[in-house]
Amino acid sequence: MVQGAAPNLVVIDLISENEALKFEVAGKMANAIIKLREKNGGCMPQDLNAQGFTPTEVADNWNAAHFLIAINDLTSWGKGDGKSKT
Repeated sequence: MVQGAAPNLVVIDLISENEALKFEVAGKMANAIIKLREKNGGCMPQDLNAQGFTPTEVADNWNAAHFLIAINDLTSWGKGDGKSKT
């Protein structure tokens, strides 16, 4: 990954039948969490409300967003200096 470039999350969902909505909220939330971690050093669920997510969206997608971040970290593991970018 180019230094300073935003990570790209690629998600494959084998359950949802709606192509347009597969992990849409969780993917956006994962990107917001990554940006908040870079800016503030961390991210709490309530921090996402200021980013436009409702409390219900946060409750429903918090774990899925972190799963996507973890998968992204695994796919980039071993590339570069071995340190997590999040």
